[in-house]
Amino acid sequence: MTKSDNPELKASSYSPDLKIFFRDVRHGKKKQITVRSWSTIKDVKVVIQQKIHVPAQSQKLYFGPLLTSGKELPNHRTLHDAGIYRSGETLLLDIKGRSSPFSAFSARSGMHSDIAISSSVVDATPRLLRSLVQEARRALALNLKPEFVLDGSGGTYFLHNPRKAKIAVFKPADEEPYAENNPRGYLRQPGQDMFLREGVVPGEACIREVAAFMLDHGGFSGVPMTTLVECRHPSFNTNG
Repeated sequence: MTKSDNPELKASSYSPDLKIFFRDVRHGKKKQITVRSWSTIKDVKVVIQQKIHVPAQSQKLYFGPLLTSGKELPNHRTLHDAGIYRSGETLLLDIKGRSSPFSAFSARSGMHSDIAISSSVVDATPRLLRSLVQEARRALALNLKPEFVLDGSGGTYFLHNPRKAKIAVFKPADEEPYAENNPRGYLRQPGQDMFLREGVVPGEACIREVAAFMLDHGGFSGVPMTTLVECRHPSFNTNG
């Protein structure tokens, strides 16, 4: 029997599980958890809750460059969005209600504006679109704020280049209909699952748009260039 004919070897050649660590910023000892590679940050918090009995809604998770920005990982993002693709990575955990060890970073960068392509799709982003994102980044550094679009059911913003020309449209995932920061009143009610379209989870419509562009081979359907970015600016809507 060859190696490829052995079903046990076939099954072990790939596993959707990731063995990652989390460390409480107050105590320093790492603990291991096992999650799926496609897990969201909310899914990870549920696993941590089972491990240390801290409610998911009381947890704040940080990873990588977001540590120095003082910005926690959003619940609707996936591990891939955060740049976690393999086992062995470590998340930092802070518990809400305590004074945050990242408060100094938050105070320093709370009004700082920036934009960057998500590491999970940067290689698949066309060079022209990457160039546009860099132009938008320079414009934000020049205090050219995103322009809110009046139409639509979710938050939509025009981004400019340094010459004040509109070059891109940005739709924050957390401002989609029934997402936590929707600016138009489409907010989820406690205990209810609410969707603008059946099967589209609030905060994940952006992923469908990126997938539509990636699958539009040769531009047959004319899908506009689309990618995932992380953007921070005080103009964006925040509920609560």
